[in-house]
Amino acid sequence: MGKKTCANGLFSGADSIKNALGHYAVSLAGHDSGKIYFVVGTCGEAKKEGLLLLCDGKSRPLGKPKAKKRRHVQILRERDDELALLLTSGRGADDSVLIRKLREFGKSRCCD
Repeated sequence: MGKKTCANGLFSGADSIKNALGHYAVSLAGHDSGKIYFVVGTCGEAKKEGLLLLCDGKSRPLGKPKAKKRRHVQILRERDDELALLLTSGRGADDSVLIRKLREFGKSRCCD
């Protein structure tokens, strides 16, 4: 079964959590709503709903990811393959890489 996407380019269904690593995500709820993060992992289940681990390099470094319910996060279609490879290979990315990539992503979105 491949990735499911909605018409607006966002992931939906059970595959979204498995395939989310390295994708950009926007917080929809909480004091950080509207903030852009990277999905760096998944964590257990809470009431049969998986949690995503989110980092931005500044307020949420890789050493202390934010766990957020999937329904409170909008996973964007854009993915950083280089970062996903670093996270899965165990070579490790550092917070400066996250900060740089999020800055580049923000510039590309505002100037399109």
